[in-house]
Amino acid sequence: MNRFKSGHYYSVLAICMRNNNSVASRVREYLDHNPDLWKAVDMGIINYSAMARAISSDADIQGEDAIVAALKRIPRSGYSGRRFRELIKSSTIETRSGITVLILRPSTENLRMLINVTRNIVESYSEYRIIQASQGCGLVIGDDLFSKIGQLIPKREIIDVEQGLGELIIISPPVIKEMKGYVSYASSMLSNRGINIVQIVSFYTDITFILRPDDVLNALRIFMIEKSLG
Repeated sequence: MNRFKSGHYYSVLAICMRNNNSVASRVREYLDHNPDLWKAVDMGIINYSAMARAISSDADIQGEDAIVAALKRIPRSGYSGRRFRELIKSSTIETRSGITVLILRPSTENLRMLINVTRNIVESYSEYRIIQASQGCGLVIGDDLFSKIGQLIPKREIIDVEQGLGELIIISPPVIKEMKGYVSYASSMLSNRGINIVQIVSFYTDITFILRPDDVLNALRIFMIEKSLG
């Protein structure tokens, strides 16, 4: 009987440990996409209990006590709001208008086609980007330049094309390569304020947000305020 009770106890303990590990991994994943919550803690706006309630409600994770315990165990080094704000302050921010995003079916032939059709008409290094992804290959280019090459691309290969968009580009110091969560932090600054991000292109020190034209000025304002507070 005692052996049964002891075995039962350790079985329950093992289940609890697995559940706690599951909660911790889900909380960590949630914070990867919502690093602004750490910023709210740093500023004294919320405490761990309030943060746990918010995570429980938004991510449907049960057990606020387990969430609080997970928050206390998760390393803060990757979520330092202060360091992120300092990086934003030292970054250069640019905007552009009149942007086309073209997405083609994923194939080597379409990738070659994009390279070929842009080779002869693009004069500036920064005027276009070719992006390869699992679900398609894309071209980000100015509306005026796209008007010169659009007729060269077979319509049957086009998944989507959207014109008249804008770009907000954050050019940060190279140290961002070592900063886990920086892109998520910058993205959440926009998404948490109701700005829809059409596409994100992140490479080396640049983060480029492709936005609806009506959102570009609002996005710029958000980052300029952040720079002034950094």
